[in-house]
Amino acid sequence: MRFRPGQKEVAEYKGGFLAVPAVPGAGKTTVLSWLAARLISEGLPRGGKVLVVTVMNAAVANFVRKIGDWLEERNLPRGVGFEVRTLHSLALQILRQRPDAALLRDDFSILDGGYRERLVEEIVLRWIDRNLERWQSVLKIDESHYSYQQALESWRRRTVELGQAMISHFKSEGLTPEQVDARVEGDGFLAWCAEYFRAYQQRLEQLGMLDFDDLLLRACALLEGDDELRSRLARGWPYIFEDEAQDSNPLQQRLLLALAAEHGNLVRVGDSNQAILGTFTNSDPRLFRDFAAREDVRALPMLQSNRSSRDIIDLANGLVRWCQDHPVPACRRALEPNYIEPVAPDDPHPNPVAPGYTLGIRAYKDLEEEVREVSKHAAGYVRRNPDKTVAILAPTNWLVGQFRDVLAELDAPFYEISTYPAQRRKTIDDLQAILSFLAQPGDNGLLTAALIRLVPDLADVPAITGYLEVVPVEQLLYGDISWPESLTEYDLWLDVRRGLEQLRSWLEAMHLPADMLVLEIAHDLGLQEQELAIAQKLAVDIKHRLHIFPNWRLPRVAEEVRLMTNSLLGAANVFFDRAGYKPQPGVINLVTAHRAKGLEWDTVYIVSVTSSEYPGMPGDKIRAEYGWLPEDLVNPVAAAQAELQGADKATAIRLAREELLCERLRLLYVAITRARVNLLLTWHRRTRFGRTKPALALRQLEKIMEAGKNAK
Repeated sequence: MRFRPGQKEVAEYKGGFLAVPAVPGAGKTTVLSWLAARLISEGLPRGGKVLVVTVMNAAVANFVRKIGDWLEERNLPRGVGFEVRTLHSLALQILRQRPDAALLRDDFSILDGGYRERLVEEIVLRWIDRNLERWQSVLKIDESHYSYQQALESWRRRTVELGQAMISHFKSEGLTPEQVDARVEGDGFLAWCAEYFRAYQQRLEQLGMLDFDDLLLRACALLEGDDELRSRLARGWPYIFEDEAQDSNPLQQRLLLALAAEHGNLVRVGDSNQAILGTFTNSDPRLFRDFAAREDVRALPMLQSNRSSRDIIDLANGLVRWCQDHPVPACRRALEPNYIEPVAPDDPHPNPVAPGYTLGIRAYKDLEEEVREVSKHAAGYVRRNPDKTVAILAPTNWLVGQFRDVLAELDAPFYEISTYPAQRRKTIDDLQAILSFLAQPGDNGLLTAALIRLVPDLADVPAITGYLEVVPVEQLLYGDISWPESLTEYDLWLDVRRGLEQLRSWLEAMHLPADMLVLEIAHDLGLQEQELAIAQKLAVDIKHRLHIFPNWRLPRVAEEVRLMTNSLLGAANVFFDRAGYKPQPGVINLVTAHRAKGLEWDTVYIVSVTSSEYPGMPGDKIRAEYGWLPEDLVNPVAAAQAELQGADKATAIRLAREELLCERLRLLYVAITRARVNLLLTWHRRTRFGRTKPALALRQLEKIMEAGKNAK
């Protein structure tokens, strides 16, 4: 294999602590895979394997495939000499070595991310019901205000998010409920979160379950306290590679350093400039930076990339350069000065060359116009260029949905890669609607809703739906009624009759346990592959809940399915990751900027680049903050963390706000570096809430583009 500068030095690694800062498109997966195959072919200690640790299941499959390919080139079996694991599966494997020492029950099980969210939500909402006056007392909005109910609902969601974030924070700090209680003074957000934490831990113990944070905590404690186990595992994994190291949190880093302590052979690869998960996780990009700066660590950057045209590289580098002199001192380290370099002209995979200058910025009157006009532009582009890959990158899932609706109206080809894409929701929504009807079979509205899931076009025929609403359900399903001739003339009439027969068949299967009933429905719906896997996951989850709550009947199960949506969508995302993703030419991909990380397209639209989505100054109004909270509580998580540390609230909130500014700058960098040739950034001047302004960084990008155009 021909290596580029930077890649070559990493590929020659023989041992020790190594940090590899890698720019977007530097080929880190290829180089790490080649290095693993090289070390295996040169001979590992008896029984030893190269351990590759990553975050996503998709990355696991990718590494397994690439390492296998390189081993085959060396005439070695594909699956020999290495393991690829997610951090959580690694922690679980470590605990399985000594379950007695880790204080694990024989029948313990793992609480997956979706179920954990559901459990915390249930605990927090129950707490709100019991502490309503206390919970509402922090709001600075009068009950008579027109948006009071909207603020209340938003505050309810944010309180759940506060509980989710702080429970993870407590665990990443290694704290117990008793230790958190000891730090509580007064009745601030920390006191609330301490109560959530205690209830959550009690519930886990009752269920005999561990969450992902527990896995990491106990694995760390086991490694650090058991010299024999640590030595044995070190012999089994004489080399450890970590991918996406910029997304590590303190617990994850602690685990890997403990594993590598015996032999000191640890390679950590990452890009601090792509650390964009801090808002959602406890990851901290400073950990990887600090590791790379250690005296006992060798740092070998990989800076050459063939992904993007020279103009896009210059734009990304210009953003990095501007950040070094950012008007907010705290933002000057938002982006590390790791400047992307194009590959050599004779590289077998050169950088793409644009036909002229194909970067631009466009402003629109309001958000509605921006969504409509960008959608039209993208639809026209794919019609003219069916061989090109295209994506629209939005800051939120809600905005992805707005583009989806407009593109559907335009009959433009699109594919949604959001956290909760519509096509993955359909199976869950179908099952939920059908179960809701079966739970209350006398309800005409539920019958109509279930029938529409079976015959979607029925929603557009009010004559039939209106009739279904007024005739008793029993008569519709079992009676010998004379249907009005005006209804039987519709083309979909036979489908409606078949749908009613199917609903009757499922009612007759009500003797089955709820989990078996779901599988019966899935079979009759003809679900295949990923859709069937989602239904099977739902059935397993229902069976698990019925084991915990044996008194539940179908109405309660149907309600639980609605509440399990996030968990099931999370499972769908795992299936999606395993299936992999490759952009299809001529199709507009819709995705959030966060989820776009790791992907690339020929043409990219970055939309809604406003100061509220990509803030650049402390005074910018940030969408994530809430005007109905007092100034010192506007960021509840920061306020709670400040209380935990005994720090000044105002200082903590200022620091949290500055960190958000830094993360949004990195998010903009990630979005820009998804483009190969063409890039358009857009913003709008007004929303229904008032005037907006462009992001501070967008003004600087405009100057860089002007210079680029003039240089052509």
